[in-house]
Amino acid sequence: MVRRAEKIQDILDRTLQQLGLAERMKEADVVRRFSEIVGGNIAARAEAVSIREGKLVVKVASPVWRQELNYSKQEIIDALNRAVSDNIVTDIHFVG
Repeated sequence: MVRRAEKIQDILDRTLQQLGLAERMKEADVVRRFSEIVGGNIAARAEAVSIREGKLVVKVASPVWRQELNYSKQEIIDALNRAVSDNIVTDIHFVG
């Protein structure tokens, strides 16, 4: 029997999918990369705290920044989803 060599990444991706963890990994990636994706100006005043079922929770420095970021919410969602090549973030809740 001849076995075809597989890339480790392909095996990991398939295993994560089978275990139902692929989406959770992408969610974790969004939280981990938030500062990098949104840029220094926003990252200096906001921090991704958690994400569950598409809803990202972001802690902000002040009520003024919470309102400011609400105006840019859809742009931030689009940038985050582009960065992970999937529609992981469906909403953002700014707290703090």
